[in-house]
Amino acid sequence: MLPASAAPIMARLNRLSGACASRAYAPGVNPHRQTRVAASGGVLLALIGLFLGHTLEYLRVWGPAGIVESMTNPVHAYMLPVAGVLLALGAVFALRLARAWQALNNRLDRAAAGVRWILHGRTADVSGDRTPRSSPGTRLAAIWLPLAAAQTALYLVQENIEAVARSQPAPGLGAITGIHWAAPFVHLYVSLLLACVVRICEILFRRREVAVERVEAFLRAIARRQRTAAPPARRPVARAVSPLDRLGRHLWRRPPPLLLDF
Repeated sequence: MLPASAAPIMARLNRLSGACASRAYAPGVNPHRQTRVAASGGVLLALIGLFLGHTLEYLRVWGPAGIVESMTNPVHAYMLPVAGVLLALGAVFALRLARAWQALNNRLDRAAAGVRWILHGRTADVSGDRTPRSSPGTRLAAIWLPLAAAQTALYLVQENIEAVARSQPAPGLGAITGIHWAAPFVHLYVSLLLACVVRICEILFRRREVAVERVEAFLRAIARRQRTAAPPARRPVARAVSPLDRLGRHLWRRPPPLLLDF
C-alpha cells in the first residue's frame, strides 16, 4: 500500500511512461502508415484520371453519341461498374480527409483550452503531436508528372486489352497515335486538374496544421515559464500583541496563601 502523498507522483510517472512509449512507438509506425495512405491515394488518383481521360478521349473522337455507344459496347461494359467503384473509393477517401480535418480542429480546440486554463492559474496538458512536414517547393510538378505517366501507361494497357478482347491484334503504342494522337495530352490535362485539387487540399491542411502548431507552441512556452518561475516569497505577517499578553496574565492574579510555620 502506497501512502496517499505518493499517489500523485505515481500517476505522473505513469503518464510520463505512457507518453514516452507512444513517442517511441509513433516514429516506427506513423511514417509507414502515411506511406500506405499516400500509395493507395496515388493509385486511386491514377485510376480516376484513367477513367476521365479515356472518357474525354472517346468524347473528343466520336462525340456524345459515340461515347454513349462506346459505353453500351460489350467491350466497355466494365466502365460503369468501375465508375461506381471509383465513386465509392473516392467517398471513402473524402471521409478520411474529413476525419483528418476534424482531428486538426480538435487539436486546436485542446490547445486553446489549455491556454485558457493556464491563464486562469490551472494546469493543462501540453503534449502535442509535432510531425515533420516536407519543405515547400515544386509539389505540383511532383504530383502531376508521375500521375500523368501512370495514367498514360494504364491507358496503353487498357487499349491493348480491349483490342485483344475484340479479337484484334494489340496496337501497342499505336493506341496513342493515329486517331488517338491527342490521348497523351488529354491525360496530361486530366492529371494536371487532379494534381491541382490535391495541391489545394495540401495547402488547406498545411495552413490549419501551422495554426495548430503555433497555438500548441504558445501553450508549451507559457507552461514551461509557469513551471520554471520561482514561487513568490511570503512576507511575515505582523501579529499585534496586547500589553496584557506581553506582560503576562499571571501578574494580575492574587498569590496563594503562605503556610504558617509551627
